Amino acid sequence: MPCGKNFITSKKVYKQGDIIVVRYPLSDKSGKSIIRPVVIISNEISNNLDEDVLVCQVTTTLRNTKFSFLLKNEFLTVPMPQISEARCNKIATVRIWDKIVLDKISSLAPEGLEPLLYIVRSVFSDF
Repeated sequence: MPCGKNFITSKKVYKQGDIIVVRYPLSDKSGKSIIRPVVIISNEISNNLDEDVLVCQVTTTLRNTKFSFLLKNEFLTVPMPQISEARCNKIATVRIWDKIVLDKISSLAPEGLEPLLYIVRSVFSDF
């Protein structure tokens, strides 16, 4: 069962669990950014407030920490080009508009989204 508000940007729709490619600002270099995939983690209640979504970084550098979530192909609508993980403790806000969001490349199935969100929640608690 899909969660989250759908956002339409140039006829593209994004929702919780989607893996999108964004221009991601570098915190240590003003005005500089890199292009990287992220997973949308914010839900419908949050998404209905404005056009911002919360995301977790996706990386091919596998750290295998307690805050890592391996993006297994069986959880994805389209396999990632390389073995990747979501860094659930690297959360950012992204404004949904064309200059930031470049494309949707995959989505997490519910059986992948729920464990990812569990790890995200563990960032804020001791469970």
